[in-house]
Amino acid sequence: MVKGKDPQWEARINRGPVLVGSGRIISNQGDVVAATGRRIAVFVPENNTYRLLSTIDVPAEVLSLAVGMGNFTPDQIIAGTLDQILTWSARRESIVPFWSTPPEPEARFVNLALGDVNGDGRLEIVAAAEGAGAFYVYEQPGRPEVEMNLQLLAIRLVPGAPQKVTVIERAGMLPLIAVAFLEAGNWGIVTFSYTERGFVAGPLLERLPAGLTAMASGRLTGAPGEDMAWGGDDGRVRIVAVGETLSTVLTTDDLGSAISTLGVGRLADREVLVAGTPEGHIFIYPVPVVSPSPERAITVEVPVNDLTLTANGRLVVGNREGRVLVIWMSGGSSFFLHRVRPGETLWELARRYNTSVEEIIRLNGLTNPDRIYPGDLLQIPLP
Repeated sequence: MVKGKDPQWEARINRGPVLVGSGRIISNQGDVVAATGRRIAVFVPENNTYRLLSTIDVPAEVLSLAVGMGNFTPDQIIAGTLDQILTWSARRESIVPFWSTPPEPEARFVNLALGDVNGDGRLEIVAAAEGAGAFYVYEQPGRPEVEMNLQLLAIRLVPGAPQKVTVIERAGMLPLIAVAFLEAGNWGIVTFSYTERGFVAGPLLERLPAGLTAMASGRLTGAPGEDMAWGGDDGRVRIVAVGETLSTVLTTDDLGSAISTLGVGRLADREVLVAGTPEGHIFIYPVPVVSPSPERAITVEVPVNDLTLTANGRLVVGNREGRVLVIWMSGGSSFFLHRVRPGETLWELARRYNTSVEEIIRLNGLTNPDRIYPGDLLQIPLP
């Protein structure tokens, strides 16, 4: 489907919240993976649309999803369930089971991240196991033709129930594993690095100012190596510089009721941080992030559950109503945010931003356009 100059494509997977991932499973353009319930769908790009390649029936509910680990094969599809991690790989034009882990009863693998955490030149799987109060690290065996199970490298307890995990690359050093946890109603983030003694704890953040709902890593501050971003149930994103300590260097504007998902990658030809909200908005920040206000935003009109960015610079969105959406550039209604300053009027804003008062009123649902106040956030349509 093409909507004006904003191409997009959409498909229904099932019912319920959709998790999404993207990688080079069949093509080099960024195949799309969408999961909900016990079903995973794999799509490959064809011109300005996507073709359903395969549907996978999973033996248990998919709690988490990742795409990658192309150590010996093209990228794999990785799913976390209640007690196992399962993977699939492409064989010609078919998707077949590949690796799996032995059952870990009631582990609840609620989040996954990929990274070369031990420096062996191969990517490992880091899984947040909510039920076990730990994160698990799995590696692929050196001879994949001999052993078809993922091998457990380590289990490391964390101070509470882990909910999110990300791998942070560091210049000249092994990566950090960052784990967000909940303990007695308080949220924190703890980091770990791999040493000869196993995974040892590093810098941490305790008693976060909001409940953590999303986490991502990338080159967010312009410093060497990567830093971290987390989104909260207060609708804000925090940018955290990673060094000998974890230091919050920027807090964004209020973007909605909560941040449901975060992603870092290339959108079109730019590196960006992208945040989705339950209100159906997607906010885009250029990297490095230097302003609390997003550069632009997209509305998709349905609650955003998950998002990712493809190898060819497209945005993949999984919503909470069983659908996956791929957006080439903007998709839907595009706008950016303006915080009202004392003395500003809609007429002045319309003239400044080359739009109309009527369009600002429509986009923001204003019932009394004469009453805007300093500090209000208005959506301004892009010209």
